[in-house]
Amino acid sequence: MNMTKNSFVRLAASLLLLATPAFTYADNKAEAALHGNKGNELAQATKYDEALVEFTKAIELSPQDARLYTDRGRVYRAAAKPTESLADFAKVIELTPKSEVGYLERGQTLMSQNQYEPALADYNKAVELSPKNPVCFDRRGFAFYNLGKYEDAIKDYTSSIEMKADNPLTLNRRADAYVKMSQYAPAAADLAAALKLKPDDFDTTQRMAYVQAKLVSPAPARVSSSPVATVAPTPAPPEPMSVQMKIGIGVAALVLIVIIAIMLTRRKSRGY
Repeated sequence: MNMTKNSFVRLAASLLLLATPAFTYADNKAEAALHGNKGNELAQATKYDEALVEFTKAIELSPQDARLYTDRGRVYRAAAKPTESLADFAKVIELTPKSEVGYLERGQTLMSQNQYEPALADYNKAVELSPKNPVCFDRRGFAFYNLGKYEDAIKDYTSSIEMKADNPLTLNRRADAYVKMSQYAPAAADLAAALKLKPDDFDTTQRMAYVQAKLVSPAPARVSSSPVATVAPTPAPPEPMSVQMKIGIGVAALVLIVIIAIMLTRRKSRGY
């Protein structure tokens, strides 16, 4: 009887020991969630340093939760700490390699540092993992735009708009790409669609004014790059002498002849 009782006690103790880690894990997850929620509240209030403290506590309690690294990485980016932000998003990719989230977020941090080629590589991976996500195409289109690849940007923006037509940001971005290619009519159409979604948006209104001005202004005259030969001016012929001037010259000549003749006659009469 005592042996049976002791066996039950040992079994109960063993079960309790086995259950303890599970209870501890659940408690840690719950506490981590509390810190994470607090971190999000502080981040929304732009209290980034305090938010980072909360997210770090949450990660210490639940180090395998990719969402906590995602949230902390975003706060690091907002706090202008790109190195720490990139490290957190690398951890997200490590924990969830089949998700596009880590690649999208790391790409955005790289874009903020003008590292467009590495960002494009991350966005390519995001599109590969989630080809029906309009955000992936919008972000990659923006990378193409910053690399000066406007046709590729327009293709990606178009794919994003086909999946989600009510995003004024993507419409504005595609309009910008059209403007870069001097295609003002489709740019105006995109901006008009964006203004229907956000009628009071100042930036869109300014873009529309610029595009409309381009549509009504005449095209600049084409300047030839070949040198233009200069023709020497033809010298003007001398003006003909007037009749009055000719008569005057003739009279003066006659008078001069008469004077000379008189002088010669006087010399002869005086014996010179």
